[in-house]
Amino acid sequence: MNCTLAPSLARRSCLPVTASKTSQLHRARKTYGPWLLGLCTLVILGVLATTVDWRRLWNAFLGADGEMLFLSLVLTVFFPVLCTTRWLAVLKSQGVKMPFGRAFRIVMACQPVGNLTPGKAGDFIKGTVCPSRSVGLGTVLAERVVDVAVLGVFGLLFGAIVNSPTAMLGGLVGVGGAVAIIVGARTLASLIRGKPLAEKLNGFLLVFPRLARRPRLLAACVLSSALNWFLSMMQLWLLLHAFGEKAPLTLIIAILPAATFAGLIPIPTFAGAGPRDAALLYLTLNRVDQAAMLAASIVYTFFGYFLLGLAGLPFLKELTRREKPNSRRS
Repeated sequence: MNCTLAPSLARRSCLPVTASKTSQLHRARKTYGPWLLGLCTLVILGVLATTVDWRRLWNAFLGADGEMLFLSLVLTVFFPVLCTTRWLAVLKSQGVKMPFGRAFRIVMACQPVGNLTPGKAGDFIKGTVCPSRSVGLGTVLAERVVDVAVLGVFGLLFGAIVNSPTAMLGGLVGVGGAVAIIVGARTLASLIRGKPLAEKLNGFLLVFPRLARRPRLLAACVLSSALNWFLSMMQLWLLLHAFGEKAPLTLIIAILPAATFAGLIPIPTFAGAGPRDAALLYLTLNRVDQAAMLAASIVYTFFGYFLLGLAGLPFLKELTRREKPNSRRS
């Protein structure tokens, strides 16, 4: 039926059909989305596996050092704790108080969305459930800018130490990206002055001056981020040792920033797996055994992203159940 010829009938027939199709697409995305991510991840990892010696890769898994694997796994526990500490430091600088336990549960609830999908969109859940909605999104963006800048500094400094221009370029992307976000937000806010988005951008920009006026909280934010990334680098380094490759720690610190930024490329894979693995293989070519590097990279994704995402599912369910009554009352 032509909706333009029969407006009254369109409201009765065409719109419900459109709504039904939208609902069907949403259900299909929810049902098949994870399977598509898993399939794309396996395909990319399979292609990468063809670039290394299959038997060496298989032997690396069979001969893995159990103690090193366990030590690497233990480090995963510290990641959400440090992320919570960093977020609380930013919140406190804005005059927002939140118990550590509450903040930790919110951070864990972000893990399934942020770690089991491309990018880090899960972090924005924190902004929506923040006690102060006026600064909630701003604190999340500011926290992410600090995190990216810290990771970029690691890449720049240690890329120079190991003489890797590509690693240094990755670090420059991080530092430059952090600066570009701030400058871009300030420019866009001035161009769309008076609109709702401009208010949100100004709220984000006001976070940094307040944070800078609290040196201890600023230090807590930066140090939490630095320690979090250093433990991630240690995790990858321990995994390489577990698979029989004794690579220098300085090299791992230098290359992980560039590889992490490569993992943010919007390709439908679990937690950036695939692009990050490819970047790690490229950055360690002729420096580290490629079979051991691929094995370590796969387990690194499993320990540091996939397991955290699964562990966060109960927290996400609890958060969703609590927020529904609040949204009805508002």
